[in-house]
Amino acid sequence: MKVSQPTVNPTRKLSAATIALAVVELLWVLLVNIAPSYADPNLKAALTPVVVFLVGYMVKDEPNVDLAQY
Repeated sequence: MKVSQPTVNPTRKLSAATIALAVVELLWVLLVNIAPSYADPNLKAALTPVVVFLVGYMVKDEPNVDLAQY
């Protein structure tokens, strides 16, 4: 089975996970500036992949590939 992707556009899951990463980083910057005593780098390192994975998992993707059997 050959999978050919018709465009170079990213999937909805990838886009959602990338936006989630940007939001986590923005919230981290705000936390560091507003309440630096709570800004633990270990907390960020633990939560970032979890948040990105969950957002990417929860977003429903639409098929963007044509399946062609050869």
